[in-house]
Amino acid sequence: MDKNNRPILREPLGRITDRIGRMFFGSLQKRLLHLDIERSFYPLLLIDAGEGELTQQDLAQKLASDKVQVVRIVDYLSVNGYVERVQNPKDRREYKLHVTEKGRAAVPEIKAVIKELSELAFEGLPPEKIDELYSTLDLIETNLVCLKTDLEQ
Repeated sequence: MDKNNRPILREPLGRITDRIGRMFFGSLQKRLLHLDIERSFYPLLLIDAGEGELTQQDLAQKLASDKVQVVRIVDYLSVNGYVERVQNPKDRREYKLHVTEKGRAAVPEIKAVIKELSELAFEGLPPEKIDELYSTLDLIETNLVCLKTDLEQ
């Protein structure tokens, strides 16, 4: 309640997280402008973590994104020399995503900038509050998974 006994208007959760995400991502892009990755920083980190075993379908699941968007991301990273598709010798229909030498050189810098921005964002928060925030966001995501099926219908 405010001082006039009116309920305080809270912004919708999506609005708050969207605004924070845009600020974070905008700063990330600005700091990594010299890399020709544009906006595919996190997909590159996921592909790198996959150690050559990740497929485009796996990446789509990890990003909770549709296959068409993932093809665009992988195409973009491939054209710019960060990722290559390697045919699976056991299943010629499947391609594994491999980070190239250029990609491997960029990954530590991307991780360092994300760490720097995260530390800046969490400044003044004790570690237990940060853990609580992540736990809360995970629960919110779990609670909202049902909405994804609403969108697919």
